[in-house]
Amino acid sequence: MGEQRFIFGTAATAPSAVRAATAFWIASTFTSWAVPGIITMVRIGTHEAEWGWLELLGVAFGAPFAALQVWAALRLLGGAHWARVVLTLVAVFYVSSAVNNNWSVLPVVSLIPALAGSVLMWQPATNAFFQPRKGLPASDQHAGR
Repeated sequence: MGEQRFIFGTAATAPSAVRAATAFWIASTFTSWAVPGIITMVRIGTHEAEWGWLELLGVAFGAPFAALQVWAALRLLGGAHWARVVLTLVAVFYVSSAVNNNWSVLPVVSLIPALAGSVLMWQPATNAFFQPRKGLPASDQHAGR
C-alpha cells in the first residue's frame, strides 16, 4: 500500500497502482486535448487555418471534457469507485476515436496512457482501496466519494 496522505480533506492511502493510473490519465488528457488545441492555435496563428465552427465546437466541448477527465483522475486518489467507471467509459471513447481515425498517430498516443491507466486502476490489488470503508457513517462514506 501507499503512504498516508490527505486527499480532498480526508485521509487516504492510495496504492502505487492508483497513483500511477492517475498520472497516466492526466497524461492522456494532455495528449488528447491540450496537444490538438496547441496544434490548432499554431495553425491559426500561422494562417494555415481559420477559426470555424469545428474549432469553436472543439474548444466548447473539449475544455470541459478535459477538466472532467482530470477531476475524475484526481478522485481516483480519494478512492472514488465512480471515477473508475467514468474513466473506463472515457477509455472506450478513446478506442473508438482511434478506430474512427484509422489508427492515426494522435488518437493512438492518447489511447496508450488511457489504456495503461485503465489497466492499473482495475488491478485486483486496487479493489480494496475502492471499497466503502467500514466504521464510517454513510454520510461520510459518500461525502468524499
